[in-house]
Amino acid sequence: MYALRTAVALGIALALQALLAHAMGNRSVIDLVTVTVIYFALGAGPAAGILIGSAAGLAQDVLSGGVVGVNGFASCLVAFAAGAIGSQFIVANTLPRFVVFVAGSALQATCVIGLYALITPLGFGVAPARVAAQALFNGVVGVLAFQVVERAPRMIERRRLRRAHVRGRLSG
Repeated sequence: MYALRTAVALGIALALQALLAHAMGNRSVIDLVTVTVIYFALGAGPAAGILIGSAAGLAQDVLSGGVVGVNGFASCLVAFAAGAIGSQFIVANTLPRFVVFVAGSALQATCVIGLYALITPLGFGVAPARVAAQALFNGVVGVLAFQVVERAPRMIERRRLRRAHVRGRLSG
């Protein structure tokens, strides 16, 4: 079930990222695929993180038209690191999660930029301010995703109980 949930979330993230890239061109300051990879790697551990990151990164490479394997390697490395951090440290509060998302996003962007600099003669120049902005936005989105996923079941349960209480009062 976890694998299916992960695959569906990655598919949605890839589709939304493709729509964002099409709508905003090269100005998008958020990487939903990286956020999704870090999110699931934190809960799954380093071994599953490697699989999640590799699959997501390779899919991102194929869809982006870039050099196949660059995002695959970078996402694999980030997912392994996030999974290792998630299994070794308590990452249950907002600040540690934010730090993991920001550091993971910065590591992913740095790996992609470095690999493109090694592979292509022109490199892949991105301003450090843009990498920092993307890492911060990814951190905010990642923390929000955790909060929504953690709070949604409780909110649904409260709503269900309120409805049952109201129905009981009306019929009684």
